[in-house]
Amino acid sequence: MILIFVADEKSPRLLYILNEILFRRLQITYTVTDNYDYFIRSHMPKINYSNSYIPDCINIPAHTLLYYENIRKIEIEVTPNDTFEHTFFNIPFDFSKLIEAPKQLIPFDIFSASFYLLSRYEEYIDPKFDIHHRFKAEESLAFKNHFLQIPLVDIWALELGKIIQKQYRTINYILSEYQEIHSFDIDFAYKYKGLSKFSFYKKVLGNVLRLNFTELVKMFDQSLVDEYDTYDFIFENLQKQQAASIFFFLVAEKIGQHDKNLLPTNLVYQQLIHQIVSKYPIGVHPSYHASSIKKILQNEKDVLSKISNQPIESNRFHFLKFRLPNSYKYLIENNILNDYTMSYANKIGFRASTCKSFYFYNLAENKPTLLQVFSPCVMDVTLKNFEKFSSNEATETINKMKQAVKNVNGTFISIWHNSNLTNTTEWKDWKAVWLKMIEK
Repeated sequence: MILIFVADEKSPRLLYILNEILFRRLQITYTVTDNYDYFIRSHMPKINYSNSYIPDCINIPAHTLLYYENIRKIEIEVTPNDTFEHTFFNIPFDFSKLIEAPKQLIPFDIFSASFYLLSRYEEYIDPKFDIHHRFKAEESLAFKNHFLQIPLVDIWALELGKIIQKQYRTINYILSEYQEIHSFDIDFAYKYKGLSKFSFYKKVLGNVLRLNFTELVKMFDQSLVDEYDTYDFIFENLQKQQAASIFFFLVAEKIGQHDKNLLPTNLVYQQLIHQIVSKYPIGVHPSYHASSIKKILQNEKDVLSKISNQPIESNRFHFLKFRLPNSYKYLIENNILNDYTMSYANKIGFRASTCKSFYFYNLAENKPTLLQVFSPCVMDVTLKNFEKFSSNEATETINKMKQAVKNVNGTFISIWHNSNLTNTTEWKDWKAVWLKMIEK
């Protein structure tokens, strides 16, 4: 147990981030006090979280962010640091009255900085959106300061653990075990299988007009396996490597420009869902507009629950399209308490600067929630279509990201699509990328 001196022991932001950093990442128990005399008299291991230096304990300078009750714009200057990689909220103590040099001093407000990143504070402050109304990676503090591919919050927590252990030998920090989750979005269950007659012959006409006779042969040759039917390959290799996975199903009830799935009433699609749910966890993949329309989200969750005959508790928004806080609030109101959307479509990396799950803090209501957020750091479409990597470059990048996660005992989460593990010219060699990624 460690005692922490704070300005307000009831601050919800403070209690949230202490739980995330000390308890959930380091498994260190703690208690807080705003009573200075009690703190000074105590013989417990201690952290002073204030702007006045106190000898014989760990000192962390305090910004005012954790004591705000509203959202306000904050000017941030990021500084490179040999120990902590990058820091901000660097607040100097006044050492003019000290006889001895300070010991076990952390040079920045690690708690406020971590809260800023985990709460996605910047996504509430005049956010810039792309054409799909998604927060732009290029506008993020992490991208602008070159730490998007670094799980910075986890590095900070690890270094804090080392400092606590060095100062107080009776306290040991414990890290979680490294894990991998190789998830799938089922946007296109099959290329032709299961299509209605209207949809099938519409595609036939399109191929005729394009003089694409190779594709026409594939459509009518019943001996050929549907190109997107890569499930046996996926299952076989996941099982071989004993790799964890979760599958997210797009079950939009209306087909549109961005939602082109088989309808959830389609028996072929239902059979696939039954097959996968018998092997792996599943979640809903809410359609393009569902992240902003609660009723659509609720309907699609209920549809998938009815098909799979199980409660749906996990989510990843289609197109990685969501907006804080409402999209997450809708999940909570629908009893979906695990989200796997916290990543960017066009950039690899750690959107919330962490590779460990964390609980969503609703800044608009200034309170923590029970929604657990998981952060994927690589996606097949990002690697190939946005970053423009070759298959070899993609493998090198994936290995680099995996190592960054291993360094802090985090969880490496990837996003793939069954429709991209094909032998088509466009995705040639990407099966090999996926196979190398899931190797133990």
